[in-house]
Amino acid sequence: MPLEVLLVAEGSGGHLLPALQVAKALARAGVEAHVWYAPRRQTEWLTSALCEDAQAALVQMTATPAAAGQSWFGRWRQFSQLWRQVRRRFAHGKPGVVVGFGGWVSAPVILAARSRHIPCVVHEQNVVPGRANKWLARWVDSVAVSFQETRPLLSGGRAVVTGMPIREAIGRSSRAQAARRFGLEAGRPTVVVVGGSQGSHRLNALMGELAGLLTPEERAQWQVLHISGEADEALVRQAYGAQGLHACVIPFLVEMEDAYASADVVVARAGASTIAELARCGLPALLVPYPHAGAHQVANARVLGRAEAGVVVEESEASPSRLLAELRRLLSDERLRAQMGRRMRELDVPDASQRLARAILDGARPHGA
Repeated sequence: MPLEVLLVAEGSGGHLLPALQVAKALARAGVEAHVWYAPRRQTEWLTSALCEDAQAALVQMTATPAAAGQSWFGRWRQFSQLWRQVRRRFAHGKPGVVVGFGGWVSAPVILAARSRHIPCVVHEQNVVPGRANKWLARWVDSVAVSFQETRPLLSGGRAVVTGMPIREAIGRSSRAQAARRFGLEAGRPTVVVVGGSQGSHRLNALMGELAGLLTPEERAQWQVLHISGEADEALVRQAYGAQGLHACVIPFLVEMEDAYASADVVVARAGASTIAELARCGLPALLVPYPHAGAHQVANARVLGRAEAGVVVEESEASPSRLLAELRRLLSDERLRAQMGRRMRELDVPDASQRLARAILDGARPHGA
């Protein structure tokens, strides 16, 4: 019988995307891969699109992300319910390895697996480990990390650098193909704005105000592809239209390879998936990291800043005029963009999915799985 591997993720893109990519790599190696995930209404479109190509058995977990204001008792009740559900599942057949991708839903599954002596691995996407992964590191057989800088931050567990699994299509689209798709002109300076799978209200507001500061020449020459999220789509489109700026505004996009192929410069947050995709494409970036959620994105962005692969503007210092000054500097200097692009590409781990798959399979072997 083939080895069975259970991968556990929340339904957000940052957790689910790497789980699905490594599931594909495992399936190609003859492994029976199952992905359990807790669905999120805000990213249901992404889940549906990604799951079509997963090559894995997919199961929605009967759990929802814990609300920020939820009481300790409410969180514990959710944890206990999921732990019991997983224990019942394992009583009818144990997987060879359980892999957690962060978020609170990984914790009860990992602990239930450990109680039945099932080998366990966790994957940390960000530079700074999330609370769940940092706590679970002492209980699992190994910890796979996306960044070398993460290893000193983990106590316990055997850490291995695998990189961040991303979609195989990233970096494989052409500028001409992308221009046709989005109604852009391939020869014009193009800014691509990416706010993550749900969009970024702060980036949307900054770019809308920035459009009003452009010179007539810049309005005539520049163009923008802006992935806004659903909530702000109309407002962003209106802001660009009012300034006569040629722009394509869309609420969300799965085929990010087309967006990146359009770009001379990318304005983005600093999620782990976004950074890995930028590295794959070798694109210079202007990063405004999300400052909350443990400041994970700030630490991610600083890795690029130290490598001189991107310009980092923390949100407290971000203003339309500051971002415009940086965009003018980047768009006017082709040599600088090429240099930043080379340094960005040096951060790429092209075989991250295969590396993580090998780390998972290595975790099974000592237990005779």
